[in-house]
Amino acid sequence: MANQVPSYRLYREKSDESGDFWIHCETIPERTHLHNGEISQHRHDSLFQIFWLSAGSGEIDEADGTRRLQAPCAVYVPAGAVHGFRYSRDVDGLVVTALADRLRPVAASDRQVAAFAGKVRVVPLDPDDPDAAFAMDCIARLHAEMHGRGVARLILLEPLITGAIVGLVRASGHQRAAAADVDDRDRQRIDMLSTLISAHFRERRAVGFYAASVGVSAAHLNRLARTATGFSVQGLIDLQVVEAARRDLVFTPTPVQAIAYSLGFVDPAYFNRFFRRQTGVTPGAFREAERRKLAS
Repeated sequence: MANQVPSYRLYREKSDESGDFWIHCETIPERTHLHNGEISQHRHDSLFQIFWLSAGSGEIDEADGTRRLQAPCAVYVPAGAVHGFRYSRDVDGLVVTALADRLRPVAASDRQVAAFAGKVRVVPLDPDDPDAAFAMDCIARLHAEMHGRGVARLILLEPLITGAIVGLVRASGHQRAAAADVDDRDRQRIDMLSTLISAHFRERRAVGFYAASVGVSAAHLNRLARTATGFSVQGLIDLQVVEAARRDLVFTPTPVQAIAYSLGFVDPAYFNRFFRRQTGVTPGAFREAERRKLAS
């Protein structure tokens, strides 16, 4: 049973141990040589992973069976999913581990990404497929940026992990299969909603504004949003606000009060409560922790 399978941050690092990272990347041999090419079943309650096998083969051991892996391929493992691995001696590639909450805005903004991200996926990667090549390039660049000293390298990490996920969704064919089951008009409405939220989230507009702009009632738009993304319209707006707040807190010297005003909050104290409710920490504590990471 899943609750009897150990939960780790990185493999064999207990979930209650300190792990001051939101994203980690290493080669598959770096991790597996410590365990003779075999990783027993475990899970990561707050992390998702992408394994890119560029050479060799293996098996993924899931809660309900085993699947064969043959390079080149990628394995996506969502937070909480039980998994283990057995690799051939010639295996090579990279494994990316990231906090699951960093994937929420991406999944919430696109129905196909949300559906893909909900379960373990094994994606064969044809180097001649532009989407597969894009996913592999994003993962390779992510590893290079994390272990390099390039200018503004940390700013690139979230776009690169987003690119890797989107590339895998497209390369898997899941995008085409899911699109066939979606009503064209509703898909256009959700796309329009996403565009409107990106343009107006700093104005703290009510749900009725978005519904009127899309041309449906607020109740109907909320139903469409929940069906497509799992979030209400307000939930999608809040995700966008939190991501913008995170970026401003980490990458600008703007005072917290000014960030609150720029995001449409008339009361900075309410912004503090909102941010803490969404993330578990205050804006000031988040900024301090992230700046310590950047300094190191």
